[in-house]
Amino acid sequence: MIWDSIADASHAGRFAALLDRPVEERDLDWLRAGLQAAVAVEFATVPPYLCALWSIKDDLHPAAASIRNVVQEEMLHMSLACNLLTAIGGVPQISGPSTAPVYWEHLPAGIHTDLVVKLTGYRDASLAGFIEIESPDPAAATGEPVTSRSIGDFYTAVADCLAKLQPTITTERQVAGPLAHMVIPTVDLALVAIALIKDQGEGNTSPIVAHTDELAHYYRFLELKQRQRFSHLDESGSPVFDGPVWDEPETWPVADVPDGGYQQGDVSSEVWSKLDQFDRAFTRLLDSLQLAWELGEQSPLIRAIETMFELTTLARSIMQIERPDGSGNYCPCFRRT
Repeated sequence: MIWDSIADASHAGRFAALLDRPVEERDLDWLRAGLQAAVAVEFATVPPYLCALWSIKDDLHPAAASIRNVVQEEMLHMSLACNLLTAIGGVPQISGPSTAPVYWEHLPAGIHTDLVVKLTGYRDASLAGFIEIESPDPAAATGEPVTSRSIGDFYTAVADCLAKLQPTITTERQVAGPLAHMVIPTVDLALVAIALIKDQGEGNTSPIVAHTDELAHYYRFLELKQRQRFSHLDESGSPVFDGPVWDEPETWPVADVPDGGYQQGDVSSEVWSKLDQFDRAFTRLLDSLQLAWELGEQSPLIRAIETMFELTTLARSIMQIERPDGSGNYCPCFRRT
């Protein structure tokens, strides 16, 4: 399975205890830590979604189009979190060894602690994990009671702290541009940005995001798993799907990346060269994103987006190579070099 349900949360990350802090003790330092965790959470979801997307052979298949839209919005959410942190005097940490995403790993901030995030291709198990990530109720996808919080719970806590503290806001070093279209000059607009992240992700207010008329991520992934269009919520609040059932996309049979990624001694020189090339490009992406918010400049963000296209080409060449044991194909590891 792409997601393992486990009791041990020892790898939950440096932000795991954020939501355990009493509300009255949540000061400006807590808010900065919370927004740094938000940056990490948003970015941590992107590589798993990309691996599923890249494993689909037809870019025009509805599943590919839907996941691509989700990835773009997750990058927007990360950019908003970076601008929010910058607005209260912080510097987003993106490329450091302790902040870049690691797989297998828990999401930061004590979010969905029953899940371990892995990298693999598109299939029902992947979609089940994506549904649980975006679920407003951590128990919704499993049917079992859990003690972890949802992403929406986390953002609600951040928004409540922001509203309570009313910190001074600065637009210095905030970045505007592709996938970062909202500069945040006031606390009120900061709260609007957080509401947008929640609505596009979990669909907390409505399955349909008001300003885009598109489905929230949670309902997009439900739709993909059902293989039918979402119609509406019934009287009990359960989603209803209708219309013809669409065909599953043709995919490369990508296997789960092992814990810590493929190692040089375990793969051929050809495979290692491709994996290493991907990791180096991914590191350039991280460094470009870091530089964008350190300097408050758009050009490094544009370079990061250009690197994303390079990663797409590299990933798909990796995903077409079968593992020697016949258990599936290789997948990029998203490691910082």
